[in-house]
Amino acid sequence: MLKYGYKRTAECTLCKKAHEESGSSWNRELPKETIGHIQSAGCLGQKEVVTAAHNACIRELLQEVDVHGKADRHMKLLTIETESRLDTLWDQEQCTQFCSRDELWEAAKEEEMKIPWKAANEGSPIPEEQYQEQFWRRRLDGIGLDTANKEFLAIEFKRTRDARSSYVERATAVAQEQYLFMLNHSTRI
Repeated sequence: MLKYGYKRTAECTLCKKAHEESGSSWNRELPKETIGHIQSAGCLGQKEVVTAAHNACIRELLQEVDVHGKADRHMKLLTIETESRLDTLWDQEQCTQFCSRDELWEAAKEEEMKIPWKAANEGSPIPEEQYQEQFWRRRLDGIGLDTANKEFLAIEFKRTRDARSSYVERATAVAQEQYLFMLNHSTRI
């Protein structure tokens, strides 16, 4: 098998190398080294470059939309140059004119608190304050404010791990689940 350059296992050699270099414990369980895996931020060896490529793509797209959009539109794109956390955005007057921080949290709270907490002790409830802190740390790829209709537009650039015919539906489902609070509660404030 090695004569032809094949590996003995399907484990990701880039993730293995990243674990070994960092000295982290990884229990010898590694993801499969597929094209989709090594092109995703899930691959520890590729995470940095994949994230940089993602950010460069979304910045370019937002800049092009901003430059070539209709002059009479009522949409103002924020975060064209870089991502911003929700708490940083809601410190800006243009966002607080739509709604206060408290109003946004109240609209998001029910859906946000349905999200499972990764580091939770079983049976121990997670305080609302922790969910709220997590919510305000969120980074969206882009944000638009429709000044005429008083709508907040969350822009997410999603990439699926394969090119099957269902990729659009799958990417849309991932984005919708991630921002369910905005879909279930009208973003019109």
